[in-house]
Amino acid sequence: MSAADLIEKRTASLPTAKLVRRPSFDEVCTLAAERTAELLVEAVASRGSGHLALTGGSAGIALARSLPATFAAAGISGSLLENVHLWFGDERFVAAGDPDRNDLLVAGLVDAGLPDANVHRVRGPELVAGVDAAAAHLAEELSATGPAEGRFDVVHLGVGPDAHVCSLFPGHPAALLTGGDVVAVHSSPKPPPERVSLTFDALHRSRCVMAVAGGAGKAEAVRAGLGAPDVVRAPASCARGRATTWYLDDAAASGLTG
Repeated sequence: MSAADLIEKRTASLPTAKLVRRPSFDEVCTLAAERTAELLVEAVASRGSGHLALTGGSAGIALARSLPATFAAAGISGSLLENVHLWFGDERFVAAGDPDRNDLLVAGLVDAGLPDANVHRVRGPELVAGVDAAAAHLAEELSATGPAEGRFDVVHLGVGPDAHVCSLFPGHPAALLTGGDVVAVHSSPKPPPERVSLTFDALHRSRCVMAVAGGAGKAEAVRAGLGAPDVVRAPASCARGRATTWYLDDAAASGLTG
């Protein structure tokens, strides 16, 4: 069985995605943030810690803007906030502080009291010899301090116009890695060329995957992502966890029927 066939078979074995649709992108981001807070409160209460993997792009920016106030409203502060851990679905292999880095999005939560030690940043070129070393370090950190059984409580995903998620791009060999939770991405079709990404193995084990998309420019990617699993043409179609919800504004959902 090819890697693509294996990923698609595993995807098909998982529950199909639920759909949350609202008129505006801000509305769906608020709903996703509120549900994230609920799930993290449940995770800390039942398992002692909550693990959230963040995304970048327009979805990541909007969610990061919503999360501090949403966490506060849900009572995620003090000792509870100290048991929340942040990871990243993908990261650009650029130096710390570079505006391209996704980890800059956590500043609001750190300001709200999240311990900086609970932000599990991907190492940049100033700390490791190359992107492969950065991916290896993240894999080691996940094994040592990540969620039990590798199950993130929540994974946020943006959806690219080409239906990529994380840094798993259509037709790119990194999207086909199995047998590990982290992959080093070389020659990304979208700059910068080197990245570190979670794999579909990691997504499939996650307790809740949230795909968030807004705007008419994402409509075709959303249609493909909610179609039959096709990891080569539409990686988003294989972005499922034990539970999966797509949060869409009306424009992004405009290509859906039924």
